[in-house]
Amino acid sequence: MDFGSGRGIAAAVALTIGLTLGATALDWNLALAQEAAGEGASAASASIDDSASSSTSESADEAGAESFLHWMFRASGWIGVVLALMSFYLIALVAWMALNFRIQKAVPRALAREVRELVEQKRFGDAYQRLASDRSLFARVLGAGVRKLSAGLPAGRRAMAVANEDATMEMEHRTTYLATVGTLGPMIGLVGTVYGMILAFRVIADEGSTPQADRLAEGISTALFATLEGIAISIPAIYFYSFFRNRIARMSLEVEMAAEPLLEQFAPGVVKSEATAATSPPPPSPPTTTAATPRPHPFAMSAALAASGGAPPQQALPPAENE
Repeated sequence: MDFGSGRGIAAAVALTIGLTLGATALDWNLALAQEAAGEGASAASASIDDSASSSTSESADEAGAESFLHWMFRASGWIGVVLALMSFYLIALVAWMALNFRIQKAVPRALAREVRELVEQKRFGDAYQRLASDRSLFARVLGAGVRKLSAGLPAGRRAMAVANEDATMEMEHRTTYLATVGTLGPMIGLVGTVYGMILAFRVIADEGSTPQADRLAEGISTALFATLEGIAISIPAIYFYSFFRNRIARMSLEVEMAAEPLLEQFAPGVVKSEATAATSPPPPSPPTTTAATPRPHPFAMSAALAASGGAPPQQALPPAENE
């Protein structure tokens, strides 16, 4: 091998290595460029997807939060209107009972203290007038007992017990409206449930084996919302019914315990006045006059003379002869 050929081989080898390294470097640079471009595109697409998904989720959340009540009212229909009216009635009734069925209003402490002070001062008439001017349960019960004290203390106690029972029954009758709402709520909800299922099965019957999901969901949502609303009304109605029945029983007991001692304090004054009236002397009777001897009527005498032929009536026995 000559020098010239050696230099040519070296040059050829150097050229080949250079071309190989150049191609490798070019391929490497191209690969890096493509990888960088891909990462940028993927990052951009990921950011776009994230923003799109976040905006979609936010819009979906906003749409769901805004349209839930509207969807509930629309799905409930006329069943929802009836249940809404019942709920308003329930709220008003519970508020009225909470204000009126209170122990402080059934037994006013100021009234009980005032009546006790008047009775201790022997002012029985003023105490009774104070009871008559008040409309509380305590005044009604104790006033009924005082009015019957003239027949004795047992009669007054019976009258007081009857008045207490009558007032308690009147209050318990009002609580039956709560029981009515608690009973009718699930029944009306069940009517809505059946109605909604009928609507759902009607869609299946009309469209066959491939019904539209939105139309099918309308009937199912009607059924479920009606059931939910009926149960939601029934639970508080039953709770407040039991709550106010227990409060009325407690009120009746408190009235009886407060009125019994005062009735016994009223008894001496009423019984004493009745006894004084019974032992007072009777009023003098008017003088009796002797009745005059009745005289025959002139027409009767004329009729008797006409019957005897004009002669005076004869005596039954002849006169005695003179000796």
